[in-house]
Amino acid sequence: MLRRADLLAVGSYVLAALFVCGRLLAHPGQRLPYTPGDRMQAEWHLALAARLLGHGGNPFLLDRMNAPVGVNAMANTTQYGLGVPMAPVTWLFGPGIAFDVLIVLALSGTAAAWYWLLSRHVVDSRPAAWVGGLLGGFAPSVVGHATFHPNLAAQFLVPVIAWRVVKMLDAPRYLRDGIALAALVVWQVFINEETLFITALALGVFLLFRRGLRWRAMLPGLGVAAAISLVVLAYPLWFQFFGTNAYRGGEHQMTTFHTDLLGVGSFSRTSVAVRWSEFPPAPGFSAEQHAHLGWPLMLAALAFVVWQWRDRLVRSLAITGAVFLVLSFGTELTVRGRATGIPGPYALLAKLPLFDTLLPTRMGEALTWCLAPIAALAVARCRFPARILAVGLVAAVLVPAAPTPTPVIDRPAIPAFVSSGAWRGYVEAEDSVLVVPLADFDHWTALSWSTATGLDMRLSHGYFLGPEGGVTGHHAVVGPPARALDRLLRAPRPVTDADRGAARADLAYWHTAIIISPPDRAFAAQHALLDDLFGPGQLIGGVRLWDVRAQR
Repeated sequence: MLRRADLLAVGSYVLAALFVCGRLLAHPGQRLPYTPGDRMQAEWHLALAARLLGHGGNPFLLDRMNAPVGVNAMANTTQYGLGVPMAPVTWLFGPGIAFDVLIVLALSGTAAAWYWLLSRHVVDSRPAAWVGGLLGGFAPSVVGHATFHPNLAAQFLVPVIAWRVVKMLDAPRYLRDGIALAALVVWQVFINEETLFITALALGVFLLFRRGLRWRAMLPGLGVAAAISLVVLAYPLWFQFFGTNAYRGGEHQMTTFHTDLLGVGSFSRTSVAVRWSEFPPAPGFSAEQHAHLGWPLMLAALAFVVWQWRDRLVRSLAITGAVFLVLSFGTELTVRGRATGIPGPYALLAKLPLFDTLLPTRMGEALTWCLAPIAALAVARCRFPARILAVGLVAAVLVPAAPTPTPVIDRPAIPAFVSSGAWRGYVEAEDSVLVVPLADFDHWTALSWSTATGLDMRLSHGYFLGPEGGVTGHHAVVGPPARALDRLLRAPRPVTDADRGAARADLAYWHTAIIISPPDRAFAAQHALLDDLFGPGQLIGGVRLWDVRAQR
């Protein structure tokens, strides 16, 4: 039964999420985070879910980018588990506003889920549960992804899955428990598989130390959950690992992300106190600073664990968090960004299936999942002589690590040639459009323009993960295999007749009708190259256009 304290807790989480996203929400649909690449990919996927619900299509093989082959949806972050529920918002207001609403729901929902678990099953104190929920929903492992990766920020199923699994130990009803767990697992697969994988690993370690090997009561329920999940997910998972454009092993640069040894105790780049703690050189992408919780919180948690070490729950949480913190150090330990030559424990796992696609730094998510209940237990069990002292100590621990509002930039306007639909006069249903610059993390114009058309504009390229060389089963790389025209666009040079012939062959392969590009001087070299290859482009509706239908 809900109490006023519960409503106040959830309301405070919503306000905190609005604070973090305030600069985006102040101008709905007109602002972007300072590094929009992955944000634009997520918006594209929100538009994809809305399109599939409205128009149908194959949800596993995407034909709206990487023409003519398409993209393996299950091997990419299509996040149908979020995009489908958000489809009405996407239809009404567009994917940009849908993204901002989704992030507010993801942050506050994750915090509320932790509060519910802690207040109902871990501690009797609502204020203590509120502190734990605040940590679980607004730690760097959540907020760091807020404006980039909604599939990683939406961790609201993690505490629910943990509850359903642990519940099997206490009062097993294997059929009901199995069905409930299967439903959660299937939903989480279509939000983010990586989070589910880490959750399963963390629960395994936690239960090993919490209950030893006395898991017999769980086996029937887990068996039911596994059987139902496998039936529902059999084809999607088969397609992910063996279907068109499936790959083996994650993209090299991403799978090297790890926690620096000085990251332990450091503050994340999104935190209040970062200017006093982050060490040079900057330790990588801010979204991957999962274990950067700040030294006050780490010291306070350590002190409480030492004090309560005989408590099996506290001990199990502490050991689990420590295991995953150490795994987040990656395959080689680094200090201040410099390799030490000392292998990290993750080196033992890095080449195993599934582990080979995982970013080691994301193992740090499990540290937050362990610290949230530890924080709640600490507040509930510590007896302070005065309430103001308790509030002050909690604030001193949490406020330095608290997130700040997301830095933003203005969203570039969609050119009239795209927004008015003028491009449709050049492009048939089977044709694709080549957008220059080619799509990647730093160049997201193609995704933005395609999204603005409701994905009607089919892209010859795109920002996605696929197998190296375009060969199913090879190692993952970002984007399609480079063809002759791609290499010229990335490194413009004087062209030869052989280059012209190869470029026309590429256009025929992609079935490209037009090439379009922003008229910015930054792309002057690419524009000159395209003029040389296909004749002078024309400036029309805010883009530079090359009509290549007659040349492919």
